[in-house]
Amino acid sequence: MSHRLSRLALNGKWLGQEMTGTQRYAREMTRHLVPHLPDPPVLHVPAGAMVPGWLERHVEVRRSRLRGTAFEQLALPWAARRDLLLSLGGAAPLFARRQVATMHDATPFRLPDTYSRTFGIWYRLMYRTVSRRAERILTVSEFSRRELSGVLGVSAGRFVVVPNGVEHSDASGAGEGLDVGEDPFALMVGPNAPHKNITPVARALAGHGIHVVVVGGSGAEGVFRAGAPESATGDETGSGRIQRVGRVSDATITWLYRHAAVLVFPSLYEGFGLPVVEAQRLGCPVVASNRASLPEITGESALLVDPTDPDQVGQRVAELLADPPRLAELAIRGSANAARFRWDTSASQLAQTLTELRGRLPASARP
Repeated sequence: MSHRLSRLALNGKWLGQEMTGTQRYAREMTRHLVPHLPDPPVLHVPAGAMVPGWLERHVEVRRSRLRGTAFEQLALPWAARRDLLLSLGGAAPLFARRQVATMHDATPFRLPDTYSRTFGIWYRLMYRTVSRRAERILTVSEFSRRELSGVLGVSAGRFVVVPNGVEHSDASGAGEGLDVGEDPFALMVGPNAPHKNITPVARALAGHGIHVVVVGGSGAEGVFRAGAPESATGDETGSGRIQRVGRVSDATITWLYRHAAVLVFPSLYEGFGLPVVEAQRLGCPVVASNRASLPEITGESALLVDPTDPDQVGQRVAELLADPPRLAELAIRGSANAARFRWDTSASQLAQTLTELRGRLPASARP
């Protein structure tokens, strides 16, 4: 006897959160997936969340009276109990009946000191529970697949690698500028979290006479422990060479990528490293860490450096800035590398996985 496809439900908690790489992944995957589904999914959203017009016209919206963790862990599993739930953000309900969840990396396990104690305990518990209950787990690189499989004790076959795309960078237009002076500058992007390694390397770059522009705040409240301390003026060297601009709009970051001499991305641990391919998409050469997923994501398109030696990073960047032909070569290689990562390709891959799972009977309904 035939059975109908189970309905697809979407976890819309990300719609009530500030934009970070995790929310970017959820937004762009949703944007490229939903218009091409055979039937409209149900979008469950927490109280107070705004549903953009591009999404609202393709879904059936169901609003909860709850928000935050209460929405995700209490209201959502019950509301989506008859459906296949897709969670594309950084967390997922522990007890959803049928679910595809997303886990970007194993940082809470590999570098627990980068997070607040409460957040780290919660994420490790959530990842362990969800990894055993979800029908599939999405992740963003082969590196993260291996790492998550290892720390969670879950077969690598349960994971589906669905990487980030980068076409969203094109939509920001020419962008709006900041006053960054006339000298060439190195751009750094990320929150002041220990594993991002931004402040030690920014100081080293400034010590080598390089103007540094740092984009990013302290991260979501209660998530990260503070990284290396920042001075009140944002310039720890006293040289005026470190310029911290905090969070900026998509238009502004686009402008910065287009005008920076180089992006320096010295992360100690990364599941993907979205700023790397964003910069490459817009013609900015990249110097990146030789750790974690970054060699996989960049291939030979970036200058890879040891992030644990900030002074060496500063020296390598200074040498690169004095070598225009090498900078131009990295820009060309970077553009070709970024073309490998497309949201529409990733969404198509996800759609195939969802179609397969929706065609299955729930375990409780099988004979």
